[in-house]
Amino acid sequence: MSVSVREARESAPDTALEGPAGKRCQGERVASAGPGAREEWSERVRGGLEGLLGEIAAQPQAARALMRSLPAAGPAGYRCYTTLLETFVPFLAPGRSCADAPDELPSEVEMLAIGAVETIVLREIDEGRAAQLPALLPAILFSVLMPFLGPERAAEAMRRAEQAI
Repeated sequence: MSVSVREARESAPDTALEGPAGKRCQGERVASAGPGAREEWSERVRGGLEGLLGEIAAQPQAARALMRSLPAAGPAGYRCYTTLLETFVPFLAPGRSCADAPDELPSEVEMLAIGAVETIVLREIDEGRAAQLPALLPAILFSVLMPFLGPERAAEAMRRAEQAI
C-alpha cells in the first residue's frame, strides 16, 4: 500500500535538521535557525544524492531495469515504483521549513524534486553516461534544493558541491 506524500512528510524526524547550537530548521524556528540549519539540511541532501548517484553509476543496468521495467509492468509494478520514489519524501520534507514561504510550496513539491532527479538519471542511463552521474551532483542538487531554498541559496549549495568534487 502506498504511503501518501503527506504521511511521508509528517513522518520526517523532528531532529532531521539540527543546526548551530541545537536550533532546528522547522516551523517557526526557521528565522532563528538562520543559514546554518539550511546549509546543514542541504549538506544532508547532498550526501544522500552523492551516495545514490554513486550506486546508480556502479550498477546502471540494475537501475535501468528498476526505473524502466517496473513502471511498465502494469498497475502493480507502477504502484511499487511510485511507492519506492515516495520513500525519498521524508528526506526532503524538512526543506519546507527552510523555505522563506513554506505555505506557498505546492503540496507535491517533494515529489516534483524527486521527479527532477529521476528525469536526469534516466536520461544519463539511457544515453550510456551512468558512470558520469556523480559529476552531475551539483546540478542535480540545485534542482532538488531550488524549490525549498530559492535560486540563490541553491546555487550556493551547488558551488559547494562543485568544490567538493
